[in-house]
Amino acid sequence: MSKGKTAGMAIFVLGLIIIIGYGLYQGFENLSLEEIDWIIATGAIAIVLGLVILFASIVMEQRKDTKKMKKEIKKEELEP
Repeated sequence: MSKGKTAGMAIFVLGLIIIIGYGLYQGFENLSLEEIDWIIATGAIAIVLGLVILFASIVMEQRKDTKKMKKEIKKEELEP
């Protein structure tokens, strides 16, 4: 797995663990949308950041593989 995917997955999972763990700790009755605690905001930011890094690394890897594939395939093989 590439470094980008590993970092993205780690941050994403960390954010999920933070939010789930804190939600279980505090309980859902204490959570209100009017006043969001810093731990919930940190977890949500970690989830979004992890997803962005993960998607970006996948897109970059796909582009690199596509360019590599085009170089490897001869022109005659592409024609019908």
